[in-house]
Amino acid sequence: MKLTAQEVIKMKSVNIGAVSADLLPDLSGMAFDHRMDRKERMSAFLRQAANPYCFRVGGVGVKIEFAEDGPTLQDALCAFLLRQYSGL
Repeated sequence: MKLTAQEVIKMKSVNIGAVSADLLPDLSGMAFDHRMDRKERMSAFLRQAANPYCFRVGGVGVKIEFAEDGPTLQDALCAFLLRQYSGL
């Protein structure tokens, strides 16, 4: 699945507060088949999520945003886990 820049901008701009969680695809049971190559896994995710920036997990709406100059996902997760481990 190939997306245009306009489609990606439209997906990013969804206001999660204005969308009923019931209308979003539920990805809570989604599993990745690591036998598929990266492109195939990405395509499968896009087919299930419809919008990779806005979906739900169970009954909770989720909006994913990334800062251009922010930390990598790996760095953010490591920092989070260290805070959890230290009890902060």
